[in-house]
Amino acid sequence: MAALLMQAHALIAERLVPAEPANEGKQTPFRGHPVSVAQHGTATCCRRCLQKWHRIPAGRALLAAEQDYIVGIIGCWLQSQIRPQRIPEILTAATA
Repeated sequence: MAALLMQAHALIAERLVPAEPANEGKQTPFRGHPVSVAQHGTATCCRRCLQKWHRIPAGRALLAAEQDYIVGIIGCWLQSQIRPQRIPEILTAATA
């Protein structure tokens, strides 16, 4: 989880922190990286969704506190997607 949250910070910095992100509305893929999937699951995929659902204004760079807020939401969503029955599988694979 810690590695995913570090990657989330990097992806958010690249995709959402600028006042006018490149490819606004299309910068976050729907599949692939778990953080990308989580961004769509939490309406943190683009500046328009951030404004509509989280009331974070578009048209200006994100503040550090706003970036931390977004990563926190993504972390909560990712944690909610971990199925308890998979934990033994994950631990077994990690120690093998």
